[in-house]
Amino acid sequence: MAVGVALSPIPVAAVIMILMAAQARTSAPAFLLGWMLGILTVGFIVFLVPGIDTARGEPTALSGLIRIVLGITLLLLSVRQWHQRSASNELREVPKVLARLDQMGVIQSLVTGFLLSSVHPKNLVLTAAGAATIDASMLDPGAQLIALLLFCAIASLTIALPVAGYFLVGHSAEAMLRSWKDWLVKNNATMITALFLIFGALLISRGMTILAA
Repeated sequence: MAVGVALSPIPVAAVIMILMAAQARTSAPAFLLGWMLGILTVGFIVFLVPGIDTARGEPTALSGLIRIVLGITLLLLSVRQWHQRSASNELREVPKVLARLDQMGVIQSLVTGFLLSSVHPKNLVLTAAGAATIDASMLDPGAQLIALLLFCAIASLTIALPVAGYFLVGHSAEAMLRSWKDWLVKNNATMITALFLIFGALLISRGMTILAA
């Protein structure tokens, strides 16, 4: 599930656009921080939901139902995303949320990163499913927190690596970053559709296994 969150074309394209802006040195780390805070916020909210596990640490029927609902949501989103895909091989128009990024300051970048990880349907569903899996384990609270932090780290790799690369090589990588951004924008719908289908099917399968146990 963390890998699914990491493979988010629009957020990766967003951080690349921020890295090509004049305020990249402050806005890009702020975007990364907001992204990570959004993931952790969703995780902590899921941890507060009662009835996810039993006293023995076994997943409950509620846990199975949550997975099935989240899986069905992803499958429905995959259908919607497929209908929105580009019919041609030409570069799609840059989404409005990306077009304004090069003008954003630190606070706006922080908020944008937070919203893309915590409110974006795909990332919200996958983060909630990952946190529910952690919560249904037999781990103590401290170990659950560590597991959530590891989940957040994995889910943030594709955002953190371009930021780290920028601070290592600076503007010399701008041409490469621009080509990556163009490819991500062009193939966003196809990538998201595939991810929705894969993780939706996995969630439904796991949920049905829990209910049948």
